[in-house]
Amino acid sequence: MHTPSEIQNLYNALFKLEAQYKKDDVYPIHKKLDFNGKFGDIYEFLINQINIKNAAILDAGCGVGYGSLLFAQNGAKSVKGISISELEIERANANKTKTSLKTLVFEKATFDDTEKQQYDLIFCVESLKHSLDLKTSLKALLDGLKHNGKLYIVDDFFEGKKTATARGLMKDWHLNFLLTISDLKTNPKQYETTIADLTHFMPYKSIAKIKLHLLLFSCFKPNNMYKKLFKGGLLLDLLYLKKQMTYQLVVITKK
Repeated sequence: MHTPSEIQNLYNALFKLEAQYKKDDVYPIHKKLDFNGKFGDIYEFLINQINIKNAAILDAGCGVGYGSLLFAQNGAKSVKGISISELEIERANANKTKTSLKTLVFEKATFDDTEKQQYDLIFCVESLKHSLDLKTSLKALLDGLKHNGKLYIVDDFFEGKKTATARGLMKDWHLNFLLTISDLKTNPKQYETTIADLTHFMPYKSIAKIKLHLLLFSCFKPNNMYKKLFKGGLLLDLLYLKKQMTYQLVVITKK
């Protein structure tokens, strides 16, 4: 089982890597999608689909605050962004000082630290798969919702048997599990669940290009964190090509 420090080190390494190449101080840390030119990011897509006006929002796995800022700028009553990475939170707080938004806060925390019955909307964008214990984290997030509150989970969902590729992804990205739709089953008397498949927004990558990059990264030292980040991403792309991964939006409403 992977530990909190391993997950934190992974996200700290991701921050250091992306900070070298991103021109802006605030940027998405998740995968690039193709929304046919309508939106530049999954957060923009969500804001277009969801009424966030006057909502108390938790951005669980906020990175450097890209989505949190968008929520605050588009009428949310309050926004709290959390990340396990202290480096991401430091950057998010630095970015916050450049705005006049007083309803936005960032804090180093985990899913399990979610305050009970505080939020109208909770977003987990490509972050829930890094929970150390999904059952515990999911309960904490659902407990954090007010009556009629909604938990939005956008992530990579695994289907099929665990192949060597899947096990390699788990090892490189320090995953204790591969997220599946069945993992998110809840009591229908307490919650209502809807699912939307967003896989068609994923950009296509050829298997030849993926295998070439995997070969190149094999030259790096085995425990190099940057190698793990890149190699894990390529293995994820390979699972999508094999149709063992889908990109899903799961909405759980608290009744």
